[in-house]
Amino acid sequence: MDRDIIVAINAVIDTLRERYPQLTFEHQKTMRLVDIIATLSRQYPEYAKHFGKPLDNSFISPDGGFLFAKNKQGERRIILVSEVKRQGTNDARKLEGLPKQAQGNAIERLGKNLIGIRAIFKNEGILPFVCFGSGYDFKPGSSILDRVLTMNEFFPLNKVFVKKDFMPFEPVSMLFQYNAWSVEEMAKNMFDITVKAIEYKFV
Repeated sequence: MDRDIIVAINAVIDTLRERYPQLTFEHQKTMRLVDIIATLSRQYPEYAKHFGKPLDNSFISPDGGFLFAKNKQGERRIILVSEVKRQGTNDARKLEGLPKQAQGNAIERLGKNLIGIRAIFKNEGILPFVCFGSGYDFKPGSSILDRVLTMNEFFPLNKVFVKKDFMPFEPVSMLFQYNAWSVEEMAKNMFDITVKAIEYKFV
């Protein structure tokens, strides 16, 4: 799935280049914590002295990375941050006659990244983040889905959120299902999110 999401992002970039020839697009895999804090310190100088000092080589690395758009005036904005999580193999283990395993921690790792990503967009009117989740742990009725719901500040799953229309809450696009997401499905949803972000920032 890590490979598939990169294939989907590249397809989105190709389509965006056709639709917005006035913009250039850049994909970045990671973002250092010191760079995030430096930006927040410029945006919120009154809090700059309160931020911690992480190691220079500590970073956020969402599975799908960060997608930027830049206009001819040199403005560079993040228009997409994407993750993909597969969790749960107890359906396959049952078919093999194996005992159940404890449910995994992919969602906990997602929660850590989401906290940092919300901080990145703290001074923005949009939050173009999407996570594609699949696997046995996300089947209908699973209690693990409630963990995802909690991370989304109790806003519904499987709905796209881009603009911050519900402040002080900041819901994001948490798209979760039992079946694996196809490249085409991920690309369609990511394209819709990037268009909303571009139209908010540049159009």
